Amino acid sequence: MTWSARFFRSRTAYSIAREIIVWYIRFVYLTSRFDLAGQEARDALKAQGRPFLIALWHNRIAMMPYAWKEETRALTVLASAHRDGRLVSEGLGRFGFSAVPVDSRRGGSGPTREILRLLKQGKCVGITPDGPRGPRMRLRGGMITIAAMAQVPIVPVAYSATRRRLLGSWDRFILPLPFSRLVCLWGDPIDPPPRGDADAFERVRELVERRMTDLSDECDRRCGVSPIPPADPPPSSETQPPAPPASGASYEGGR
Repeated sequence: MTWSARFFRSRTAYSIAREIIVWYIRFVYLTSRFDLAGQEARDALKAQGRPFLIALWHNRIAMMPYAWKEETRALTVLASAHRDGRLVSEGLGRFGFSAVPVDSRRGGSGPTREILRLLKQGKCVGITPDGPRGPRMRLRGGMITIAAMAQVPIVPVAYSATRRRLLGSWDRFILPLPFSRLVCLWGDPIDPPPRGDADAFERVRELVERRMTDLSDECDRRCGVSPIPPADPPPSSETQPPAPPASGASYEGGR
């Protein structure tokens, strides 16, 4: 391994990359106009003391620290335990978020239990349901299963920028550029399906996916940029509810 390869895998390079991400996001925000809309329904849930899941596509993570900046220290995000995922989650941590790590190789029962515990405490949890590997802008069933178990609503959110670069990653990640107009939109809450109702599960899954994409497209239109199309849908089996988590992971604080 060359010295440059060793450097970029080192903790020093990791820390530098994290700081660059944090300060770049702050610089974009400080040099841009940030327009926020649609937060009234979100705030009504908060005022009622009702926890909820926040749903956003993976390619629209960058400016999320400012989507609800008054509450960042009360929010938790689901993040990949992979090195790249830790880089993002630790960067978001600098804005006050906490993170639940997910290792796709070990299954999801541990993170599911933790998310249910946080919801029971009245906290909100943000999930990118197409991450960490895609398909882009396609919603798998895990988030809907958690919403059904906890009986909490799902609130979509999206943003876009008038000046941006789309990276060549699987999700066409949006890199906002400084001196932009940023548009962030919150959608209306979507009620969870009843526990154990497979037909209702699929209806809600399709509704959430459609609302998330429509919201993202509207952000793009308001910014005068082309919407990002979803990838081809995955096999239907990938959208079905996963197996229930291990015993003891039930949620007892639902409404």
